[in-house]
Amino acid sequence: MTNTPKYQVGMVGCGRQGTQHARGFTLLPDTQVVALADPDPDNLQLGMRRFSARGYSTAEEMYANEKLDIVDCVLPVQFNPDMVVLAAEQSGAKGIVSEKPLAASLRDADRMVEACRSRGIPWQGGNVDRSLSQLWEARQMIEAGEIGEVLSINLYEPTMQGGCQGLSVAHMFAQDAEVDWVTGWTNGDPFGEGDDDYLGIGGYMRYANGIECFIQAKSSAMTGLIVTGTQGVYVTDKRRHRFYHKPESSDVDLLCGLQHNDSKVFKGFRGHAVDGYDEDGWLYPGDRLMDSMQSIVDAITHGIEPKTPGYVQHRSFEATVAMRESARQGNTPVSLPLEDRSLTLMPQKFRWMNKKGLLGEEEYARQIGRATKD
Repeated sequence: MTNTPKYQVGMVGCGRQGTQHARGFTLLPDTQVVALADPDPDNLQLGMRRFSARGYSTAEEMYANEKLDIVDCVLPVQFNPDMVVLAAEQSGAKGIVSEKPLAASLRDADRMVEACRSRGIPWQGGNVDRSLSQLWEARQMIEAGEIGEVLSINLYEPTMQGGCQGLSVAHMFAQDAEVDWVTGWTNGDPFGEGDDDYLGIGGYMRYANGIECFIQAKSSAMTGLIVTGTQGVYVTDKRRHRFYHKPESSDVDLLCGLQHNDSKVFKGFRGHAVDGYDEDGWLYPGDRLMDSMQSIVDAITHGIEPKTPGYVQHRSFEATVAMRESARQGNTPVSLPLEDRSLTLMPQKFRWMNKKGLLGEEEYARQIGRATKD
């Protein structure tokens, strides 16, 4: 007798990235993609064939006809807020997934958080680095005292797209404390958001627990982050990891005296499309996506938070907006939460708009077709 997967998944959006999400759920033992909703008939028909799932032209129609455990919204950012709220209100799902960034305005991000929080629905905020199991293993080691008391975090990447990647990782090593205040600056005009010269935002972020975070506004030879404690340092590019310990001798050169701890080996990271097509004719969606999809399953099964809760992505977005506001105000400190909830930070055009319209039908078909050999 064949075991039926525990959780039934409905996809809202089955385009390029939606296909990757659906494939991730197909690979997990406890989930099955049973329904798809997409107003694009070509995407819908392709998704129905690939996943042997029922198809609907609207999310409302899918919710009226399906009993779903997980709803995964993979859409251009402009549709994210309404679709996440709709899923919380109408789907009856036990868990929700959406993609990054969450929204363009604080007000929209607020209502997404409230729709899920008020109903007790766990919400995984995207296919993001913060969900990687290697990072959570490192966090457990740090919480166990591996580098002593955490004092500061240096993030070596510009805070773009609402901080959904770098800032969300910084938060996890700051014990997910609330952000008290920030100062900020930009790599570009803080009053302009032209897509061709998108703002890189950097600054200083002070957490309520006293941990400090320094964010670079420009890309450099360094990438990832450094977590500094009283007894050691953790360094990661979010794919590879190393711990260094403070030397016991005071005679050691402080510039090069930190000692690498090679006793802990993290599992290797597998990226998207490694090793070519598998025996089923699919490209591997990547460890990051698999860990992100597993995160919502674990949240439902064990009654815990997802690895990247929507409210953490909301916190990252608000901190990014606050740093931009600090830059607009002459780099003055800005306290959180921000009073003006109408503030917006537009994502890049390719995240805001439908990809088929931007790429053209021929190129879009080529890209979505790469996921499988067919």
